[in-house]
Amino acid sequence: MQTWTVKNGESLDLFGDEILSRGAQKHIRLRNKQRGNEETHHHPEEKIKQLEANKDKIKGDILEIFAGQGNLTGFYEKHGKVTALTRETTGDSYKYVYTLASEGKKFNVIDIDGYGYPSGFMDIIFKLMKKDCLLIITFPVIGVQCLNGIYEQHFVNNWKSTRPTTGDVIGATTDYGLRHWYLPKLVDLKKIKPIWRFIFDCERVKATEFTGTRNR
Repeated sequence: MQTWTVKNGESLDLFGDEILSRGAQKHIRLRNKQRGNEETHHHPEEKIKQLEANKDKIKGDILEIFAGQGNLTGFYEKHGKVTALTRETTGDSYKYVYTLASEGKKFNVIDIDGYGYPSGFMDIIFKLMKKDCLLIITFPVIGVQCLNGIYEQHFVNNWKSTRPTTGDVIGATTDYGLRHWYLPKLVDLKKIKPIWRFIFDCERVKATEFTGTRNR
């Protein structure tokens, strides 16, 4: 079918209806499955089992980044007030977290459940935390994605190693937190097929007490 592209970048058919790319069509199918609680590829049931074991800490204001609005979102909605970042509602999550930070939003629970590594959020995410916050991150098992020199340098820049271990991720997350005077403590770690799910209890610390320094 003949198509043409208009100024805003949309692809239209002869009837003026938007034609979605294959990627966009796949995303819509995924979202429909997630909303119907039929999606299993991203392991929502396994993730919920891990959260159930830590549900006493899941409450208050909850930020779900890359939310699918399916089982996992439903679990969070039973335990607190959820801000769900999706492509359809808030656009680019990497950009929107900076909007939340500029508005002074703070959360008790933050779940970064992306398709890749959480590196792009680690410099900003601690600015979105209340004094005590549960941080949950998804980290693909090394080797699931094809490695090359660019990936290796990315890992060194963000996680201190060309092949980050779970220990490297824990150490790097601790360093990210301390830059903002939060002390992340690992409370749960679970391997769910191709991913790791880390749960950190992050507590705001006083710089003077943490360093043993007295203000004069």
